[in-house]
Amino acid sequence: MRHLIRPAEPRRRGQQPRRQPAAALALALFLMLGAAIAPVAVQAQPAQEAGVPPASQAESLQALLARVLARDPQVRVAQLLMQATEERRLQARSRLGPSVGVTVIRGTSQEVEFGRALERRTDRAEAALRWNLYNYGNDVAELDGAARDVIAAAEDLRRAREEVVERIADPYAELLRIDGLLPRSADRLSTVRRLVQQVLRQAALGKVSDADALQAQASLLDAEIAHEQTLSEHASARERLAALVGGDVPTVMPVLLPPAAAEANLAQPHPGLVAAAKDRALAARLRVRPVLSLLAPRVDLDYRQQLSDRTTPQSTNEQRNGWSLTARWELPVGGENQARRAENERRAEAAEAEAERVLQNVLSELVALGPRIANAERAVGQIEGQIAQYTALVRAGELQFEAGRRSLSQLVQLHDSRFAAEQRRAEQAHRLFGARLRQLALSGALLPALGLSGD
Repeated sequence: MRHLIRPAEPRRRGQQPRRQPAAALALALFLMLGAAIAPVAVQAQPAQEAGVPPASQAESLQALLARVLARDPQVRVAQLLMQATEERRLQARSRLGPSVGVTVIRGTSQEVEFGRALERRTDRAEAALRWNLYNYGNDVAELDGAARDVIAAAEDLRRAREEVVERIADPYAELLRIDGLLPRSADRLSTVRRLVQQVLRQAALGKVSDADALQAQASLLDAEIAHEQTLSEHASARERLAALVGGDVPTVMPVLLPPAAAEANLAQPHPGLVAAAKDRALAARLRVRPVLSLLAPRVDLDYRQQLSDRTTPQSTNEQRNGWSLTARWELPVGGENQARRAENERRAEAAEAEAERVLQNVLSELVALGPRIANAERAVGQIEGQIAQYTALVRAGELQFEAGRRSLSQLVQLHDSRFAAEQRRAEQAHRLFGARLRQLALSGALLPALGLSGD
């Protein structure tokens, strides 16, 4: 539009401004009508228009997590898997003890006894006990491996809780960031609207050019679009958080992470993720038995006790009780036992390599977070100083604008620059919070930092 609008000619001293009665009056009326029907932005209570409950209903991140963490599907899955692993450990422990059983036999048979045919009705009950006395420690090794699996499942539960905390804390912090921007965006819009109305009045009186009036209207439209976008982001963040926690969320509260707890612990990173991988590798290694276990016999003790016998006619010989000690040695000629041992050994090596990979990934991410956190902290401090400078410039610019020494576009640019700096500060603070949150999770201090247990 630069080639369509002719800039106003400079006035000579004592000369009256040039007026175009018809065109200027029509343009002024059009601009004033546009300003009157423009959508009214949120000024006094931006949070209420965005659907945010009053501050008295605010819920901290710790309270929100304590309310929803136990019923989160990922946490429930980890809890059920840990319980299933515990049941498997009980199965392995049961193999170390004896097994008892009762046998009841009822039926008829056609038999020949002493050359005479007869029909015998059998009605007999007996109890049996079997106990494996020697198996080269295979059952003990399986029990030790199952116990390690239980420890790994508990670490998986801790990891699941930490992942849920991260997943909920991120949109919570995003909503907190936009909550901080809403009043600043509303204040910017209110200021621009006030300045535009002032310029429109001056345009109606012929004190400013038509180009200044059009530029004022464009600045107001830009401020309205930016505020509407902030409101849309606020509503989107609220809906996302509500979907994650399974219900509406009251007003969010600032989250403070303890700096001491956020220090990286490179010696023992992430008890949940790394510890679970190490425990599974150890469990797999415990299940790899020596080669001699393939050649060792199995020794079982069997004991039987007759409970009742109403067989008619009675057998000529009858055993009331008895015991036996059996040693069995079996070696499949097809190599099944050797292949099973080789499979367990390869699985143990794979689990150890997986634990090493997880440890490397965690350490690489953990060491990279230090410079990122330091840079974000410096950026937040620098932007704070920049915002203070822009605030002083805005005050001086408003005085100069009232005195006619600064144009509207320059004053609006100062307000836009200050708002842009406030946006950068909110983004850097959100990035710093996310980095500290991730650092706490990788170092295994996230749950204690938020007052939550890892069980």
